[in-house]
Amino acid sequence: MAAEALSEAGKSLGHAIRVETQGSVGAQSKLTDEEIAEADLLILACDIEVDPTRFAGKRIYRTSTGNALKKSRPTIEMALTDAAVEEAGSTRAGGSDTKKSLTEVAVYKHLLTGVSFMLPMVVAGGLLIALSFVFGIEAFQEEGTLAAALMQIGGGTAFALMIPVLAGYIAYSIADRSGIAPGMIGGMLAANIEAGFIGGILAGFLAGYVALPVARHVKLPSSVESLKPILIIPLVASLVTGLTMIYVIGEPVAVILACIAGGALTGALSMLVGAQLMAPHGGIFVLMIPNAITPVLLYIAAIVVGSLVTGLGYAAIKHGAAPVAVAANA
Repeated sequence: MAAEALSEAGKSLGHAIRVETQGSVGAQSKLTDEEIAEADLLILACDIEVDPTRFAGKRIYRTSTGNALKKSRPTIEMALTDAAVEEAGSTRAGGSDTKKSLTEVAVYKHLLTGVSFMLPMVVAGGLLIALSFVFGIEAFQEEGTLAAALMQIGGGTAFALMIPVLAGYIAYSIADRSGIAPGMIGGMLAANIEAGFIGGILAGFLAGYVALPVARHVKLPSSVESLKPILIIPLVASLVTGLTMIYVIGEPVAVILACIAGGALTGALSMLVGAQLMAPHGGIFVLMIPNAITPVLLYIAAIVVGSLVTGLGYAAIKHGAAPVAVAANA
């Protein structure tokens, strides 16, 4: 829709315009080298990272797909005046995006890149799991059946790749190909230590922002420079990301996830029973004030249930963690 809006706006302004789209199925109506060379300027209307190396030396204007769709005519007019040649490694933001925090724009773009690559895993895995249920809700438990095979492909494999792919392509958006390996390793660790999607997102950003300065600032002799993208960067970034996930992020994220579940349940139960707090920030001391909470017993029950869910959830996460074998010498 954004491509169609830009095309119509360009024609209405009297400009010749060609639009290339890049979605989940890849590039469509791809611009040729000749078209790029002849273009006066290029508008990059994208919410995910797009490789700009094809457009080196050309005037570029960056904006979001939302602006391209809703404000297509003003977008073209601003591009004609504000487009500029980008320096290699420069901060890439343009147009209305400069009104936002550059950090906010970057974080959103990196996260959306990871999600866009993860979605096919979610969709394919979910459909395969649903197909396994066609033979019966518990039919997959019988080994050797088609239902068991579908569940293994969808739930055991496709879903297992969701967090590694999310983390890997967040890191890719930040550090290009150098970030994929450490990002996926960090994402797999996040899945293994039960840190979930929050852990995967943290692993992706950590891997990307560790790999990026190594790629940019570590200078090696020309004889070993070719080893940097395949050995030095993956090794350093994977080591830093992995150790951080195991010793720093894993435990806190597990606690946070359990607390979120318990807190959400307490809030939902409080709303269900219509609990009202006259002093909502008074903590447990509000219980000492007569009629400050109504109905007080059901409110206390909601807190107790949520606390139990938090405790039992964290215990379940810890129970499911792989034990570490330690050999003792007599």
